[in-house]
Amino acid sequence: MWSNMDNQAFTGRFDFHVHVHAHNGKTGCDQGHAHLHLGVTGLPVPLNGSHQHMIRGITTYDDGHTHAYYAGTGPAIQLPGGRHTHHIAFETNEVDRHRHRVDGYAAASPD
Repeated sequence: MWSNMDNQAFTGRFDFHVHVHAHNGKTGCDQGHAHLHLGVTGLPVPLNGSHQHMIRGITTYDDGHTHAYYAGTGPAIQLPGGRHTHHIAFETNEVDRHRHRVDGYAAASPD
């Protein structure tokens, strides 16, 4: 549980107007097709001494349909040069009796 003091320390770490991450990639193949997912994460949200971002969107239109998704990233993964990324793993909603998996990383962003 985050205290007010933790929240104040967290909110002082980021410029919330620029701290987002791009995400893009291809879903896993199911029923002979895949989709692309493209977007930008939401703003950072405190998570156990780190932070995460929410992502939501709609895949590209392939094989006569799209899929929606809404998920949270994993916590920050530190990279060299004062940057970090987040693991992204989710499953789309079900359409035409199938779903697609996504497993990858958000684009690096400054700490």
